[in-house]
Amino acid sequence: MNDEREQLRQLDKEQLIDIILELREMVKRLTARIEFLEGQLAKHSGNSSKPPSSDGLKKPSPKSQRETGKRQSGGQPGHKGETLEAVA
Repeated sequence: MNDEREQLRQLDKEQLIDIILELREMVKRLTARIEFLEGQLAKHSGNSSKPPSSDGLKKPSPKSQRETGKRQSGGQPGHKGETLEAVA
């Protein structure tokens, strides 16, 4: 690390400016690449045109379209139910 500092101290101002500009350009390119790759990771069949088979093992859990709490489950009150009995 100290050796690198000494090498940088030997450079003149224009060379240092060139290095800084080159590093800034590299940071821009890498930032754009990271944003692109993160966008690719966030895509799945629910929010893009990808087929469901491409979701792999991290498929989003299905969300029920049914509204909850409107009606109770089961038959109407007073109706005698008929259940099939288990057979051997």
